[in-house]
Amino acid sequence: MDTSLNGKRALITGAGDGIGREIAVAMAREGATVAVHGRSLVRIESTLAAIKAEGGTAIPALADLADEDAIATMCEDALSSLGGLDVLVNNAGIYAIDDTPTMTPETWKSILNINLTAPFLVTRAVYSALIDSGSDASVIFISSIAADAHTNGWGAYAASKNGLNAYMHCLADELGAHGARVNCIAPGWVETKMAQEAHKDMAAAAGVDYDEAYNLNMRGNMLSALLTPDSISDMAVFLASERGRFITAQTLTVCGGNLPGSQIDDSGDD
Repeated sequence: MDTSLNGKRALITGAGDGIGREIAVAMAREGATVAVHGRSLVRIESTLAAIKAEGGTAIPALADLADEDAIATMCEDALSSLGGLDVLVNNAGIYAIDDTPTMTPETWKSILNINLTAPFLVTRAVYSALIDSGSDASVIFISSIAADAHTNGWGAYAASKNGLNAYMHCLADELGAHGARVNCIAPGWVETKMAQEAHKDMAAAAGVDYDEAYNLNMRGNMLSALLTPDSISDMAVFLASERGRFITAQTLTVCGGNLPGSQIDDSGDD
């Protein structure tokens, strides 16, 4: 057995950069035909080009994940082009740092909409295709160690990721009857644009030096390691492959050994 995905058909949301881009490229490298999702073509051009440069096959899948009708159309088009679906990676996500008194209801709703409702809508739209794929099917949600965070200002993000973990367990039971597997990957801090932006916000709010805060927090794990997106894509490929055939209803943490005070991660990008 190996991690080959030859003949697999995959849809990756938020695949324009960061973790989503790395997962899309890695799965194509292993032989999958990949539908690369982004809000616009310009956001995913580099991912499509990277897959093509390595001899892989990819198609664009465009939709604003805040738009339910756009999600339905995107999924319908992707399924038609791919001829079905074996692997779904719900990666796209957003964040905002706000305490309860200053967070607007609009911000709260937006975070839960993209991070929790959109994965449900995407999954719902491709549900029949996953059942048709049966034991070849694997659904992966990119969650976060933030789901269990007790960190000032991250309430909406943590709530959205905690909800994602709960939904994963229920979906795993639903699809398990058809042989399909459903899991979450919970990253720690990963070196991406989103992580840089989050640290700029946190450093500004705390009145501390950005570079010092970034370097300290990004390596704030037991291995003192700087995690890169391929550390998450390696796990995603494993779960989607034959090697992960008996793993379901699990949240698999990839964080280098989280330490107190480094609870929040970077996950996807929509």
